[in-house]
Amino acid sequence: MKNTKNFSMNMCDSVSIAVIGGGASGIFAALSAAGESERLGVKSLITIYEANSRVGKKLLVTGNGRCNFSNSNVAIDNFHGAATLANGVYKKFNSDKTCEFFKSIGVLSKTDAAGRIYPMSLQAASVLDALRFELDARGVVVKCDTPVSEIKPYNGGYMLNNRFYADVCIIATGGKAAPVHGSNGSGFDLLKQFNISNVAVLPALSPLVCESFPKGLKGVRAQGTIKIKSGGKVIASDTGEIQYSDYGLSGIPSMQVSGIVSRALENSSERVLAYVDSCPTLTESQLKDFIIGLIKSSPDLPGEYLLSGIVPKKLGMTFLSDISINPVKKIAIIKPGVVDKIISQVKNKKYVIKSVRGFSDAQVSCGGISEREICSDTLELKKLKNIFVCGEIVDVDGDCGGYNLQWAWSSGYVAGINAVREICCASS
Repeated sequence: MKNTKNFSMNMCDSVSIAVIGGGASGIFAALSAAGESERLGVKSLITIYEANSRVGKKLLVTGNGRCNFSNSNVAIDNFHGAATLANGVYKKFNSDKTCEFFKSIGVLSKTDAAGRIYPMSLQAASVLDALRFELDARGVVVKCDTPVSEIKPYNGGYMLNNRFYADVCIIATGGKAAPVHGSNGSGFDLLKQFNISNVAVLPALSPLVCESFPKGLKGVRAQGTIKIKSGGKVIASDTGEIQYSDYGLSGIPSMQVSGIVSRALENSSERVLAYVDSCPTLTESQLKDFIIGLIKSSPDLPGEYLLSGIVPKKLGMTFLSDISINPVKKIAIIKPGVVDKIISQVKNKKYVIKSVRGFSDAQVSCGGISEREICSDTLELKKLKNIFVCGEIVDVDGDCGGYNLQWAWSSGYVAGINAVREICCASS
């Protein structure tokens, strides 16, 4: 990249920038482009083209409506797919800078014990309102109900829908998750004509569908650790509150591993298995001592109560049923060899994963534009001069806890400032 410190108006009199997609990354790309234009003394016309009737629709439902917009503990391990690319981009605009920016537009933040950063209001609407007001203050034009279905090179720039001209484009159309909020994969269709390669786009941060799952567990919530194995190796693990449904496993631990599960199911012929430890605070030896001690001290206790002090009763009853223990009979009849089977149920319950719930249930999608297609410093596409990408359309997905929105802000920032810099370099 050329040195940009000494830009002036006569080097780049006017820049027309089209931001395709008005989600979190698109909004931030537009604001960053506006800020960089002002810093460099460049006159710019920045327009967001959004298919929905308003920008930021998906932002309103993040963090259960509270907008967990970043995390104070961001590390490369929190990103998947093109993790190295994501980490490099994050370093250019990190969580501290994110909080500084939001403070500058009137949104104070608060951080919980897990490092999750929220607006002090705990309302996503307050974040979106502040961003919308800032777009207006920066003179960004917002065209809603305007999906972009075609982009063609034209006169050194690009023509959108045969109607709108732009010197430079930023594509921020999202992936395929939550199509009800507008993420329908349109950006991939937009770039298909240019032979831009994609990593398979799959659901992530979504529940796990398991084979022959006991429907009676629906509604149960319990602390536990999920380990995902494929080909005999542990490929993912997470601990927290597991939610049991009639189709399989949900809750944050299930969602955290779901992107890796999606990739494993897509790319391997090996079965993907979930092993659940429903008592992660005790070792197998400690649990065995407890159960044997209980059998000795309370031999007349009905079997249905054997595990009720360890796991929710419905879960414990399912464990016992799976190894044919009669819940009515007294626990005194349980043999030492059967105790080992009980421990296996509690500490190492195996489920065969059939699939990850689809895009309608997913918070984000994994996969997207391959990092091989992208200039890592600027997020410009290598094959298309003056077209930049940011957000979920790129092969980057983050853990649950604010990491995906941080990727949106970081990538939007990098794409936005470089959209201005690159077009001005070309004009100098």
